[in-house]
Amino acid sequence: MFLFTNCMTLKNISLTKISFTISLLGIFFLLFLANTLHPKLTNISEISSKNLNQQIEIQGQITSIKNFEQYKFQLITIKDSSEKINAVVNYEKYPLNLTTNQEVILIGKVIQYNKAYQIQSEKISLKN
Repeated sequence: MFLFTNCMTLKNISLTKISFTISLLGIFFLLFLANTLHPKLTNISEISSKNLNQQIEIQGQITSIKNFEQYKFQLITIKDSSEKINAVVNYEKYPLNLTTNQEVILIGKVIQYNKAYQIQSEKISLKN
């Protein structure tokens, strides 16, 4: 009986180690995917209610910038070949020196403010 109990304990320990290893590999794989996958590039004219609270990627030219220093964000207007949209950029998080006529790539979540769609930026970079 002791031999059977001892064997079951070893199997449980091995199963626990295997489960833990597979879990860690899965977590690392998900972190890798989260850092390398980007949302599909979307034309501004294609943004609709189906995109609300979803992450999208747009690129275009900055046509205007409004600074709200007391709240530490900028409201920028981005225009692509189809339309334009406002984007909220936290400049403490993204300390780029943005100016009008710059080409940018923006990843963010689509929100609605005053019955208009906006993008709450999660990542913004200058287009090369």
